[in-house]
Amino acid sequence: MKNQFTIGQMSKLYDIPVKTLRYYDEIGLFTPFHTDSETGYRYYRAEQFQQLDMISFLKGLGVPLKEIKQKMEHSTLDQFLHTLEKYEETTRRKMDELQTTHRHLSQKIQQLQLAKTMERGPMLSSLPKRSIWKEERSFSSLDDMEVLLREIKKTVNHMTPIMVGSVGLFVSPDNMSREEGFIYDGLYILLEEESGYDILPEGTYATVYSLEDRRRDSFYYKMLVHFVSGLGMETEGPLYTRQIVDSFISHMKDERLTEYQIKVRD
Repeated sequence: MKNQFTIGQMSKLYDIPVKTLRYYDEIGLFTPFHTDSETGYRYYRAEQFQQLDMISFLKGLGVPLKEIKQKMEHSTLDQFLHTLEKYEETTRRKMDELQTTHRHLSQKIQQLQLAKTMERGPMLSSLPKRSIWKEERSFSSLDDMEVLLREIKKTVNHMTPIMVGSVGLFVSPDNMSREEGFIYDGLYILLEEESGYDILPEGTYATVYSLEDRRRDSFYYKMLVHFVSGLGMETEGPLYTRQIVDSFISHMKDERLTEYQIKVRD
């Protein structure tokens, strides 16, 4: 019949599943113009297209179906404007979040690409100040670190949603020289934007990268101290170490990459 569309035709026109159109009918959100009492077939008219356009538009904004139904049944100009303004703010917030995530992804991709060509031997680098989240708490195993990390993850996640390769440990020279049991002084998380939290101060750092699958913090600490001493300089502060490429990123043991870094006295 002219100007009459089956539910299948509506589904194709709007790219909406038939199941969804049936559900809209069940909850009274978008009912057919006519339903055949014998066959149960649903039929729609072209005059209803604008109504479904509006439902699809509001749903795309994230407006709940219950609220859309209320708008379709009764709405003033001011009420509709309020709805649009409310979801305009939601959309703006989502856009900001996506831009932040995109920036973090770009930085992480760049970091991992650099890791593939990183110079392995000890070297000196002049580094700017870096924002970090720092948690000073003594622990002796990486399992303890994982527990601690879970505790602070919710707080830090909005600042650095991609934490792989951003989590490090620090150890003071005193704990490095302990004869009884190795103890870390805490952990830090590199933040990819200035946040007003702690910082790693700018200056010269001695750095070495290890491709070993196991941690050898004491060995690389001594290597860096010896390297700096050989240049007639001194180190200061803790050893900072973080695994840039771990087993989560690569199952290839020869691709694992751990950074060891210590500040050189000015």
